[in-house]
Amino acid sequence: MTDLDEVRRVLRAQESLAPDPDDVLAVATRRIRRRRTTSVAAVTLAVAALGAGAVGVLDRGTAAQPPAALGSSPAAPPAPAAGQVPPAAPAVSLEDKSWDLTLWAIQPRFASLHYAQDRRYAFEIDVHDGAAPRSALPAKPSSAGQLTHPQSVMWQDGPDRWFRVTTTKPVTAAEMLALLGKIGTTPPVVASPLKSVQVPGGQKVAAFTSEPEANTLVLCPDLKANMAPLDTRCFSLFVSLTRGGDGTGSASPEDPLPVHQNRTLGAYTIEVDSAHGNEAAALVLLNSVRLNR
Repeated sequence: MTDLDEVRRVLRAQESLAPDPDDVLAVATRRIRRRRTTSVAAVTLAVAALGAGAVGVLDRGTAAQPPAALGSSPAAPPAPAAGQVPPAAPAVSLEDKSWDLTLWAIQPRFASLHYAQDRRYAFEIDVHDGAAPRSALPAKPSSAGQLTHPQSVMWQDGPDRWFRVTTTKPVTAAEMLALLGKIGTTPPVVASPLKSVQVPGGQKVAAFTSEPEANTLVLCPDLKANMAPLDTRCFSLFVSLTRGGDGTGSASPEDPLPVHQNRTLGAYTIEVDSAHGNEAAALVLLNSVRLNR
């Protein structure tokens, strides 16, 4: 079972039992983090799925959609700076005040923004490096007639970048076109808890997410290597609100980062996972975390 499968399973199981979506997400988040990080993509998308999943839980009768990432207008999202934490937010945003930003996430060749409306609908923008799937439009749509499936739109944006924008809201082609026109280049702002952290020598930002009360950080020495499963030289760090019953769980035998260390700082729990032999560096990383509140 993948991390995303686990998120969806927990959300479905909790839907009828927990009317408060924050409680649902807390359960899913703890479950994911206890299962450990197995790949850079998995940790980023699993955390992102929590945001999309919350909207799906609130929209009774609408299934939670797979997470999408971020889309940009003219400017491509920059790769995260090697040692800058928190890294700069991507220069992309939905400039529509009726949608609330819930999360942004970045990887070296990928970025994502997640929005919610009325605690019911999700709107997600993806931007990827490379060539789009064959079903994508050759350029950003300029007319409603181009949108065969208005809730999910893909297009090639120049030779080396493509976008996917999805929403769970039942929109017409004209309404979706209007939303696409509101995707601008202003970086998103999320008042997340992580202020700074001392990055170990040789490590680079492989993935980062920013939410109102949580951050996820994955550090790896080689961003070009195959990271599924995650390189044992990597570290994963989580910052989240401390909640009752947040046990540490146990690592599976195939877990690439089986050593779990944690501490509390104010109202937050900070967790770091590493491989055996990297405990000392992980502890330095853990103790170097500074929060905004």
